[in-house]
Amino acid sequence: MPRISPLIAVSLLCPFLGAQNGKPVSIPAQVRERIEKQVRQYAEAPPEAQVTIGAAAPSEFGSFYDLPVVIHSARGEQTYRFLLARDFKQLIYPRTFDLTQDPFAHARQTIVTEGRPMRGSPDAPVTIVMYDDLQCPFCAQQYISLFNEVMNHYRSGVKVVMKDFPLTDIHPWAMDAAVTADCLAQQSETAYWNFADYLHTHQQAATARWNQDHAGAFVQIAAEQVRNADVPALKGCVAQGRPKAAIEASLAEGRSLNVTATPALFINGEFFDGVLTPEQLRLAIDRALKEAKQPHE
Repeated sequence: MPRISPLIAVSLLCPFLGAQNGKPVSIPAQVRERIEKQVRQYAEAPPEAQVTIGAAAPSEFGSFYDLPVVIHSARGEQTYRFLLARDFKQLIYPRTFDLTQDPFAHARQTIVTEGRPMRGSPDAPVTIVMYDDLQCPFCAQQYISLFNEVMNHYRSGVKVVMKDFPLTDIHPWAMDAAVTADCLAQQSETAYWNFADYLHTHQQAATARWNQDHAGAFVQIAAEQVRNADVPALKGCVAQGRPKAAIEASLAEGRSLNVTATPALFINGEFFDGVLTPEQLRLAIDRALKEAKQPHE
C-alpha cells in the first residue's frame, strides 16, 4: 500500500546553534523558521508535529556546519545529520555510503527467519522475505505475483519466508488474521499456507465475515479452508493470543529496517518498498542469483 508517514513530533531547542571561534552561533529567527519548515516537509510531518534541532558543530566541509536534527515519533526517534551553510543560505542532507561493507548484510543479519513459514528449497541461494499484512490489498497483489514467479520459474533457486507486519491503524482485522495464521503455523506449515492462500485471494469475503463476528471469523474460516486443522487447539491459541508477542517483535524488526508500509520485500537483504511487478521481481531475483553464482533453472 502507499507509504503512510508516522506521526512525528519536533521541538526546537535554543536559538543558539554550535560555536564559531568558541562563541555560540546565533541563527536568525527567519532562518530557524525555514529550517523547521524544510525539515517538516522532508519528514512529511503532520500539522501537530515538532522538530528537535541540535547544536551545530564544525564539519569536514569547511563552509558548512554539521547540524543534527532528531525526529521524534510514537515509534521512537530518528536522527538526521544536515549540513548547514555558514552563511545560512543552504541546508543539505548528505548520504554517506560505507564501501567497506556489504550494504545488504545488515538486513540479512537482522531478519529472523527461523520458525517462520517458508516455501521453496531450504538450501536455495536466494531468500525472499515478505513483510505482510493479511488485510492489505497490495500485499495480496504481491503475494500472488510473487508465488507465481517463484513457483513457476525459479524452483529450487529461491525460498520465500513470510513475516508479520499488520497495519492495525488502517486494517482493523489484520492483527486478528495474523494471530490465527501464526496459531495455524504452530500446527503445521501446510495449515498456515492454506489459510494465507485463502485470505490473500478472498479479502472482501474475509472482511464481511469479520464484520459479523470479530472473535470467531478467522477460526471459522480456518475450519472451512484448512484441511486437518485442529480447531479446538486453534480456538485456545487464538483466545490466549499466544503469537502476539512474536508479531510485535516482527513489527519492531521491520521498523528497525525502515519498513513502514506493506508489502515490503527483502531479496537476499536488498530492500524493495511497495509492489514489484513480475518483470521487476524477475530482474531482482536474477540479479541475486547471479551474485550468488547460481543460474536459475
